Amino acid sequence: MELTELQEDAISELLNIGMGTAASALSQMVGEEVMLSVPSVTIVPRPEAAQAIGLGKDDRVSAVREHFTGSFWGDAMLLFPEGNSVELVRALLKEEMTLEMLSEMEQEALTEVGNIILNACLGSLANIFGDELHYEMPEFDHGACGMILADDKGGGSVLILRMDFTLQKTNVGGFLTLMMDVDSVQAFIAQLEQFMQEMA
Repeated sequence: MELTELQEDAISELLNIGMGTAASALSQMVGEEVMLSVPSVTIVPRPEAAQAIGLGKDDRVSAVREHFTGSFWGDAMLLFPEGNSVELVRALLKEEMTLEMLSEMEQEALTEVGNIILNACLGSLANIFGDELHYEMPEFDHGACGMILADDKGGGSVLILRMDFTLQKTNVGGFLTLMMDVDSVQAFIAQLEQFMQEMA
C-alpha cells in the first residue's frame, strides 16, 4: 500500500494541527515554548518501525502508549530517548530533586503528560473528521525501542506518523507517533478523502 503525495501532505497537515493543540497543552504544563518538527508520514513493515522513526531497535526509551478505536484505530505513542524523560519530569515539577527521586516519579508524571498530549492530538483529529474516537487508559513502558514498538500480532505493515517536539529552553525532546495497521490506514484514508472533498 502506498500513499499519494497529496494524501501524505494532507495527513502531515492534520498531524500538524493535532500536535499544535497538544504542544500548546504541554507548553502550559512546563511553562516554556514547545518547538515542533515537520511531520513525516511513512508506511513500513512493523519490524522496521524503530528505524523509521529514527531510533535503533536496541535504543532505550520511555514510552506512553494509548490505544484508540473508532472509524480508524491504532496506537498513539509518546517516545522519549533515555535521559530525556527524566529531564522532562524535572521541567514539569520545577523543583530541584535528586535523579533517584525524579526516576521514581517518572512513570506517574509521564503517564499524565501522555494522557494530556495524546488526547489533545487524537481529539483534534476526531474533531476535524467530525467523528468520535475512544481511548484506553495510557500505559507507561520502558525498554528497548524495538520491543516497545512490536505487536503481539507480529508482522504486517503500519502507517507511522511522526513529529518531534523539543522544549525550547531545556532542549528536552521526544517523538509523537501514531501507528495504524493497513486496515485502519484504509479507513483513515477514506475519512481523509471525504474531508478533502468537503473542503474542495
